[in-house]
Amino acid sequence: MAKTIEKIGVQSILVTETKTVADLLKELNMSEDHVVLLNGKRVGLDYMVHENDTVVILPLIEGG
Repeated sequence: MAKTIEKIGVQSILVTETKTVADLLKELNMSEDHVVLLNGKRVGLDYMVHENDTVVILPLIEGG
């Protein structure tokens, strides 16, 4: 399973100071075109991320 996680680009980072989701994406060199889940709930770019929060960043998926 570790190889699968490595292939899909799962990374773990430590948030050491409170910041907005937009600031976190910028720090990670990611565009704002992502879905962000904070502790399992979808949040907007202005939502605050705190130490010990669990953040999942997913690319937008299009298609039909």
